[in-house]
Amino acid sequence: MKYLLAINIITMALCLGGCASEPGKVYSGKYFYNFESSSFTSDGTQENWCLNGNMEQAELPAKSQSGPRGTAHVVVRGRLSPSGHYCNLGGSKYILKVYKVIEVTDRQVEAN
Repeated sequence: MKYLLAINIITMALCLGGCASEPGKVYSGKYFYNFESSSFTSDGTQENWCLNGNMEQAELPAKSQSGPRGTAHVVVRGRLSPSGHYCNLGGSKYILKVYKVIEVTDRQVEAN
């Protein structure tokens, strides 16, 4: 009986530990944003992905009426969509759903 109780306790602890972990994977790359769109280019690639999620902490304040515009290098935790045709005219192969911004460096305002 004590053996079964110990197995149940260990199993529950493992399940709870797995449920508490953060979703998705960690991605690192260049974040681009302007008043009408945003994209992410993973380090080592040239493929732009659409972004979905709150990226405000990676953005500099707007310098014009058209809103914020710039780039930053970011490390985020998120989940990649299945392959498809997404965002502007279906030009992106993936959407990266961002759950958490981990790090932001090299924030720059992009020239108009």
